Amino acid sequence: MEIESNIMPQLSRRSFLKNAGIAGFLVTVGANFGLTQLLEAAEKNIKDTSSDGWHYGHCRMCMRGCCPNMYRVENGIAVEIQGNVEAPTTKGALCAKGQSIIQNTYNPYRVKAPMKRTNPEKGLDVDPKWVEISWEEALSTTAKKLEEVHKEDPRGLLYQVGFGDMDYFCTFEFYFAHAFGTPNYVKSNGILCTLHYASDLVQGVFPGSGPDGTYLKYFIALGMNLGLGLASADGGARTLFDRMYKDRDFKMLVVDPHCGPEASKGEWVPIKPGGDLAFMLAMSQVIFYEVKKMDFHFLQWRTTSPYLIGKDGLYARGKDGKPQILDKFDGKVKSFDDKSLKEPDLWAQNIEVNGQKATSALTLIKDSFKEYTPEWAEKICEIPAEKIRQIAFDYINNASIGEFVYLKNSKGEMVKMPKRTSLIEAKRGVKNQRDGVASDLMTKFLSMIVGAVELPGGTVGKARGIHHMAPDEDGVVAPKGEAKNSRLENMKWPPEHINLWDWFPHKHTLPVHAYRVAAEPKKYGFEYEIKAILTIGSNPISSTSDPYMITETIKKIPFGAVVAYHYDEMAQMADILFASHSLLEKESVNCFEGAFDISGKETNNVRIMMYRDPIKPIYNTRQPQDIVMELAERIGIMKQFNSDINKVGIILGEVTTAHLDKEEYLDLNKRYTITELWNKGIQKSFGVGMDHFKKNGMIVSYRAPAEAYNGYWYKDGETRHPVYWSTTKISGEKQRKYFEEHAETIDKFPGLDWRDNFNYYEPIIKWRNKELLKISDDDEYNLTSVNWKSPFLPTRCGGADQMPWLQEAAANFDPSHGKMSLHTSTARKLGVVENDVCWCESKFGKVKAPVHVTELLRPGIVGFSGATGRMVNSLGQKAADYPHYNRLTSGLPESSCAISQGIVNSVACKVYKA
Repeated sequence: MEIESNIMPQLSRRSFLKNAGIAGFLVTVGANFGLTQLLEAAEKNIKDTSSDGWHYGHCRMCMRGCCPNMYRVENGIAVEIQGNVEAPTTKGALCAKGQSIIQNTYNPYRVKAPMKRTNPEKGLDVDPKWVEISWEEALSTTAKKLEEVHKEDPRGLLYQVGFGDMDYFCTFEFYFAHAFGTPNYVKSNGILCTLHYASDLVQGVFPGSGPDGTYLKYFIALGMNLGLGLASADGGARTLFDRMYKDRDFKMLVVDPHCGPEASKGEWVPIKPGGDLAFMLAMSQVIFYEVKKMDFHFLQWRTTSPYLIGKDGLYARGKDGKPQILDKFDGKVKSFDDKSLKEPDLWAQNIEVNGQKATSALTLIKDSFKEYTPEWAEKICEIPAEKIRQIAFDYINNASIGEFVYLKNSKGEMVKMPKRTSLIEAKRGVKNQRDGVASDLMTKFLSMIVGAVELPGGTVGKARGIHHMAPDEDGVVAPKGEAKNSRLENMKWPPEHINLWDWFPHKHTLPVHAYRVAAEPKKYGFEYEIKAILTIGSNPISSTSDPYMITETIKKIPFGAVVAYHYDEMAQMADILFASHSLLEKESVNCFEGAFDISGKETNNVRIMMYRDPIKPIYNTRQPQDIVMELAERIGIMKQFNSDINKVGIILGEVTTAHLDKEEYLDLNKRYTITELWNKGIQKSFGVGMDHFKKNGMIVSYRAPAEAYNGYWYKDGETRHPVYWSTTKISGEKQRKYFEEHAETIDKFPGLDWRDNFNYYEPIIKWRNKELLKISDDDEYNLTSVNWKSPFLPTRCGGADQMPWLQEAAANFDPSHGKMSLHTSTARKLGVVENDVCWCESKFGKVKAPVHVTELLRPGIVGFSGATGRMVNSLGQKAADYPHYNRLTSGLPESSCAISQGIVNSVACKVYKA
């Protein structure tokens, strides 16, 4: 496809950079980043104009990478960006972040060449006294330091990656660590968004699941957005608007302390932070004891609801060792896979199995709901009991239980599939609580009782295909990631993983724990110390909690190298900076496998392989993958590096890997370029090479509509979603033994009540009160903080907080941007008005910001919009002055989900005038 632009007058590089708004940077640029130097550097480095014209690409201004784009180069400078109109997901649209990608290249705060620290003192407010060095010096210095660590003890390297460089993260994520031999591969992303355990346990998918908006009529969103809150261009927002305003048969309830864009288009149900699980338990109580209507067929044949549970709380097994089910048809107890099974009994009680009495899983679950009435829940979540009751009835009555839809498979056959039109989903606001995994599992349970899992209208996995719902030996969907009990094999003593994978095998990411342990490793049973850090796209100082503790630990680590795009907090603390290409300068591939927010008719069965044809770099920078391979070669681990790729495959996206056959394996003695590797992977997966992508930009393929649902691949009874979490119970019991054996050492870790942790490893969800709900008007910290994503700054990817176009748009269109929001009544009590500058303080830290007074929050809430705030001045004073929400939170285990270790994202706080 060719796109012709409007005729433009020829611009010099200098005049373009001025006209493109770069001069606007001077408001925030420090003395070392003047416009003159920027213009001179650009003119000096851009000599080749052979790349002029339109280039294919894809956006990485957020972590998703879903949006194909095109950019136009004139005189060697990117001057125009637009979405690719041939993309079926975006239809040529880009969000505000995607529109600002050009500024990602012409950002004066970029690291423009390899740099060396000359000031031995380190600190967030200490001048590193950078000196520009050659690539040879940067590589040889770092390789020498890492080689010394490798020879002494490879575990002494902390290798960390994150969403700051998704082009790297989704292709080279863990290879270097494994080849080096360090177990200390640490991701700084995700501790504020731990959403993987329940989807893995129930659906066998990674990274998670989301609603299929194709058929939905009634949707309950808890603590999440559906594309509008991100201004997402990947089809989710369009799906919502089509359902609401074109089909006009869709209702959305947003249960959240904050009224965001989604709530403004649906019904906002304000909830007290921390009360989500109580709300869902009460919904379940109403459904089981008042509505008494469910998708009984789905529960019988596609869940473990009829599995008999023994007195030990585990599956009651027959003489063949298999879980047993009572067949209501003939009254006989049979193995779950018995071909004569005709009518699984959901309500079996006191059934004899191998000499013990057993009861069906669903009966036990129903009994557990008895006390969780709406009246009980109202006192906790502060949603009126009658409202909870109405929502429960509406949820069932709108589910279309018993209805079907006919969809084509790849053979062209029309397949009859259940159609479900009610669903409930949750994200960060619910999952980042002490009972985060329990709450997430409850959303899965409520989806299963209407049959809305991996079927049309249900919650569908981001990864698709037959193997994702493959059953284990008990006929239950086998988890493949964070919910696998095989991860307990990582629990070794002495512990090996500095991020405490040994202690928390189902954790997502634990960068905060890694630095607390690295400060005093022997105290916690470790036999080695961290001697070096290598960082790519990772910033645990800014993107997680306890930033000052992390900073103090980094000071103690002898050497640190950062593949750096800009002078952020981790760069500030480094010894060597490797200058990274900007987004448009990076060659990149990425495979879109499914929408992150909500799927629709145009996105549910689409797969897009995207390519970015890079612009010539304007500074002395390099591709991060090439930097890492160069280090691997110099250290002498290239052979192992290639061997690992042969074993794992060539990663082409977050959930897409090309697995090589033996005849396609890499030569262990050869150093490949990243282009050569991707070419191999793309040829394997798509049958074409990189040349095709340079000409066409992307490959769009479509799954057959029926095959886009993982439930299609299995007939009734062939694989079952768990409703009774026996694997969680087993995991907790095994972990408890480990903790009891090493309690003397483990008890030294601050804020870890592991005895309480194991109460959450339960087969049936129970309510447990939490600190967040104990906040009262009489407390010193008598308010509750919340944080939400914004369309302009949902994450820190792409250097968004330095993009002037984004900042201007945010300031003009989002009144909460850069402020702390208070409900009108709360502001009145505090005696503050709009734009009063106040402190928000928790027992962990404090931030300062102007106040925004609004009705779009519950009273008693302090709200913060987006990922703002820096702890260094090297990215401009404006970024440093914005509130940095993470300072309010704590990464201690007592303030984290007991299973996933995701930190509690809302805390008790107080507000007072600055």
